[in-house]
Amino acid sequence: MSSQRLLILNGSLSELPLIKKAKELGYYVITSGNAPELIGHRYADEYIPADYSDKEAILQLVKDNAIDRIVSPANDFGVISACYVAQTMGWPGHDTYQNALTLHHKDAFKMLIQEMGIRTPHSVVFHSKDEALDGIDDFNYPVIVKAVDLTGGKGIHRANNREEAIAAIENAYSISRSNNVVVEPYLTGVQQSIDTFVRDGKVIASVSNDCYMPMNPYLIQSETLPARGIEDIQDELHGIIEAICKRLSLVDGMFTLQYIICDGKPYVIEMMRRCLGNQFLTVAGRVTGFPWEEALLRAETGMPLDGLTFETPKSAFAGHHGVMGDHNGKIAGYRIDPELQDHLFQTIEIMQPGEEITNFMNERVAYLYYEADTRQEIESFATRLNSLAYVVYAE
Repeated sequence: MSSQRLLILNGSLSELPLIKKAKELGYYVITSGNAPELIGHRYADEYIPADYSDKEAILQLVKDNAIDRIVSPANDFGVISACYVAQTMGWPGHDTYQNALTLHHKDAFKMLIQEMGIRTPHSVVFHSKDEALDGIDDFNYPVIVKAVDLTGGKGIHRANNREEAIAAIENAYSISRSNNVVVEPYLTGVQQSIDTFVRDGKVIASVSNDCYMPMNPYLIQSETLPARGIEDIQDELHGIIEAICKRLSLVDGMFTLQYIICDGKPYVIEMMRRCLGNQFLTVAGRVTGFPWEEALLRAETGMPLDGLTFETPKSAFAGHHGVMGDHNGKIAGYRIDPELQDHLFQTIEIMQPGEEITNFMNERVAYLYYEADTRQEIESFATRLNSLAYVVYAE
């Protein structure tokens, strides 16, 4: 057991399982971030406010509060800060700061994998709005426009023509911190992810999922595990992950690839080396039996990984779903169809009756976690979730 002071960046419901598990491992857990009302902070031993995207502020917090180790949150900005702090302090468990920038900025990552010959939509990076606007006549539409440094679907838009491209570029540059934007062909296909844990450059645990975006085409609302057809492409995806680990000499830990299946082949679009949002790792553990949260904590704090073991999976198939409204307004609550209710193993309420949805394309009222015995059953749920679980608005 450890008695070290551990800083976990942020304290949302996504980091909550890490906070609980870190305390089980004996750490004195300190959380940080700009939102003291987040649920995870209540489970920590201490909360110290600071912007986790500000690497210098987090470094100063670490020095001022005798922090021993740091763990990244479910956010790319936080990963970059954690890697910077760990490198500066000489701590194990994190990639170099430069590698963090390469992997978590969309332009640098796409340049890397294109150079490595990994299948991906060919991207063009623009370093200023004027440069991007000057290049729009060279595009073959439709295209996807992405701010390189944002997550959660922010700054991403599809453009079907020149006018829409101008609007998408204006939007991306208005919210990008780095002032860089990627434009790439829009691929028609199925979006999936493969989520792995890597040790000594090799994949030792793996889970895949299908992504569903019925409300907002750039924000994943639901995921089901494992992904359809993963048996045909898993070896290739593991090979890609291990090749990137070798190329950059990456440390042990999480490695996620997002990709689109087009003409039966995976085209890599993004990656993450961090805890995943919406308590995804809880669902991943349910279908694999692998202790994802403990593995992540051990890796990022430099603890031994020898004790990690697989248990018998609790579910053959599982998924999670964010309950979202279809317009803004004050809510009375939400309802769950009995058909789905019988399959739930966890529910997390985000908004209470009387609260108001102000951005229905992004806000979730609740998260539902469910299981199924067959692929037919899990897919049946996934395609009907917005009718099986829906927001009730106050009159």
